[in-house]
Amino acid sequence: MENKRYYGIDVGGTTVKIGLTENGAVLDKWSVPTDTSDGGRNILPDIIRSLPGPAAGAALAVPGAVLPDDTVNRCVNLGWGVCRPAEEFTAVSGIPCRVLNDANAAALAEQRLGGGKGFESVLFVALGTGVGAGVVLDGRLRVGARGTAGEIGHLCLDPLDTAAACTCGHTGCLEQYASATGISRLAAQAGYPGLTSKQIVDAAAAGDGKLEAVVDRACDALGRGIASACAIIDPETVVLGGGVALAGEYFRAKVQAAFDRYAFHACLGTEIRLATLGSDAGMLGAALYAMDRP
Repeated sequence: MENKRYYGIDVGGTTVKIGLTENGAVLDKWSVPTDTSDGGRNILPDIIRSLPGPAAGAALAVPGAVLPDDTVNRCVNLGWGVCRPAEEFTAVSGIPCRVLNDANAAALAEQRLGGGKGFESVLFVALGTGVGAGVVLDGRLRVGARGTAGEIGHLCLDPLDTAAACTCGHTGCLEQYASATGISRLAAQAGYPGLTSKQIVDAAAAGDGKLEAVVDRACDALGRGIASACAIIDPETVVLGGGVALAGEYFRAKVQAAFDRYAFHACLGTEIRLATLGSDAGMLGAALYAMDRP
């Protein structure tokens, strides 16, 4: 009998989330610690040891750029340089494996199963330590020639803002304003150092006018960035995910209003929606990607 089980594996900097699926249903899920010592050499063996048995395929969602040929172009949080983890995984486990960026995995899951269900073309934006994104067009995940399609976090909004130095080496990138760390940075500039993005958004929603101004600035930047992306890829809808988006309708409505201010007129009417799959999105997307064998 044909094995129809697939592993979806979301490799995070501290934890690896693993799910076993069959016919799209999750049979079981578990996690293992991410051992980043010794250049991350133990990560794949630890994952493979945790697997309960064979499967038709697997996919690894990783926090880094992935080329179309499954080459990973560095994952700093894992200690990986340029490498081919899918090949190593298959060689050791005997299970066919693919690899994709974690935001792309979440995009695929949200388009098929979550906030973007029912739409063929979706821009997924993940707000966390940075601003990640994934693009699904006409039902297909699009990664680009170098695996960086959807990297809207590095849209340059203000190259003269030298206080907004980005980890990519440039200044004024979107994620310096709209990520969790970016919102905290803006609050510190406004005289509120040491606050998390959740504390800032919660206080703003509760009526703190100065912190609401901080949130408004972040949402304005995010709306501008999304408007720019939509002018290029023209999705049917945009899905916001990640920790910052857990602020819910309060945050979503502000981003929608900013988008409506900046969007090309033909893109007006594009709805910004909230993700629904939470922290399982990467794992579920990886399982879907494993099923979509090339």
